[in-house]
Amino acid sequence: MKKRMVSSLLAALMITTLLGGCGTKQGETTKAEPAVAETEKSEGNTETVKESEAKTGDTEVELSFWYPISQESEANWYAMMVQKFNEEYAGKIKILETANTRGESFAYEDKVSAAAATNSLPDILMADGPNVASYAYSNMFIPIEDYFTEEEMKDFLPSTIAQGTYDGHFYAVGMGEGIINIYYNKDMLDAAGITAPEKIEDAWTWDEYYDVCKKLTKDGIYGGNFIQEKSGEWIIVAFQPFLVANGAQLLSDDGSTAEGYINSEKAIQTGIYLQKFADEGLINVDPTATEFQEGKCATKLAGAWIIPTLEQADFNWGVTYIPQEEAYAGSTSGGWTVGVTPNCQNVDAAMEFIHYLSSPEACASFTVDGPAYPPVRYSAYDLLDIYDDGPNKIIKETLFEEGHARPATPNYPIFTQKFSEAFYDILLGADVKTSLDDIANAFDKEWEATYAK
Repeated sequence: MKKRMVSSLLAALMITTLLGGCGTKQGETTKAEPAVAETEKSEGNTETVKESEAKTGDTEVELSFWYPISQESEANWYAMMVQKFNEEYAGKIKILETANTRGESFAYEDKVSAAAATNSLPDILMADGPNVASYAYSNMFIPIEDYFTEEEMKDFLPSTIAQGTYDGHFYAVGMGEGIINIYYNKDMLDAAGITAPEKIEDAWTWDEYYDVCKKLTKDGIYGGNFIQEKSGEWIIVAFQPFLVANGAQLLSDDGSTAEGYINSEKAIQTGIYLQKFADEGLINVDPTATEFQEGKCATKLAGAWIIPTLEQADFNWGVTYIPQEEAYAGSTSGGWTVGVTPNCQNVDAAMEFIHYLSSPEACASFTVDGPAYPPVRYSAYDLLDIYDDGPNKIIKETLFEEGHARPATPNYPIFTQKFSEAFYDILLGADVKTSLDDIANAFDKEWEATYAK
């Protein structure tokens, strides 16, 4: 797909205002302010903050809101939405935003943990999806399911509900959900006589993808690119699909045990497979952030957030599926979510803002005006035509058919940190079994010390 030929997506990305109201037909966009003022309670009553003095009183409610700067387009979208909300709700609710640098590690999460320890959390907090269970367990989020109707809940993707749910309660909702695919330089594949699969059932096997990368690695070009960040959340996002595709389970079903799961024989096989790419020089273990866009590698593990940057790339590109080793298919899905902390003194007002951020129109805007993540609401797809064909159709299909959330466990912060360290060490040549044993030992030790009852 060449940058000047991505007509439907790039046309959407040129929109600088939110999509129109619910009556917008698929593929049509209009310049309009967000029609997201209504908060529907589960009792069936529909009120708005503008109409309900009981919610906010006569004075303007000020609410603090933290979000991470992990991608510029995403941070800009949050800032845009805060500005629009404050304009629309002037005199009733004012959101006081704080943008926090996340970097290539867990700087944002560290700040959130420090705030929780000093009882200084904001009213409204963004959290990466797999951290919701930990925040809920630690009383850093309050349940919000009563603020959504049954119809609204059915409109969210199952994977979105799953990542926002802990112990039977719903704590946080997203706007867009990333899904990992293989992005490829079509010009390089064509020159090598390689055709990428365009149907899930035709996805490359592990051996086929290895052969593809081996054939494409030459003249200073790497066949693959697995590393977006050498530490932080990316490592588990990138490598979980390979574990799942091989039939490995990362943790026990209840999220309490790692021994026998992350270090199972299937997981060890996966680590050995991934290590082979680094050992044979098929991937760069220390790539630049734009290695793929610069034409220095032929394929790349990534999510839809990479698409806006590909409009600057001077080559044809495409999207295919994560390689599968067994019949079980899966790819990492998930994204950032927003919830309310116990420090909030006006939950109704906070939920007005959360409804504003997560409406179908806002979710569609998150795709075209933000980081290009697919929407988390089915109805948002009716407002967009970019998922009807081409690479975006494959992305949507992967999300709907293969979306696999990261483990839901209150001990997730320890798990992802140790996972990140271990799998990057594996790429550098560390013993696979020892590295995976280290994850299991650290997780189970922390569970026994902190969470076991």
